[in-house]
Amino acid sequence: TLPPSMPVFKNSFTVHAELEAVRLFHQTDSDRAFKHLTPPGSSVTIEQPMAVMTEGSVLKFTLWLAGCIPVRWTAVHSEVAPGGFVDTMTEGPVQRWVHRHRFVALDQGNVQVEDHIEYEYGGGLKGLVARMLFNTLSLKALFAWRGYATRRCLRDQKAKAT
Repeated sequence: TLPPSMPVFKNSFTVHAELEAVRLFHQTDSDRAFKHLTPPGSSVTIEQPMAVMTEGSVLKFTLWLAGCIPVRWTAVHSEVAPGGFVDTMTEGPVQRWVHRHRFVALDQGNVQVEDHIEYEYGGGLKGLVARMLFNTLSLKALFAWRGYATRRCLRDQKAKAT
């Protein structure tokens, strides 16, 4: 028999910004970006910051759920380009996590941000906890927040520049 397919989560949203602004928001200053992208009620501590994303760059952080539950995560970045990148979890709460970020210019001043995540929970207690934290509903909520936060940050950034 074939092994069961890995869960896949897909999300997309449109942001009113230039492609370069979207790229810079996601690929520079990880500390600033993560603070904006982390949902209310949680916080993030960056242990190994990433000033500029390059091929092979590593980002290490702890996401604090409800302010008190640490979720440690290490991601290695690949396929870094103006149109997106891939982050692959090398240490963290799930057995496997490959997150493809894609930025697609739609027309003048609008970009579609696409997320495609393949993941495996793993077994045992760690796998059970991962299923509770990273189920489809919680991922939908997280990425709804990230869409809102990205649009807000890029709108505010554009307003400051004018």
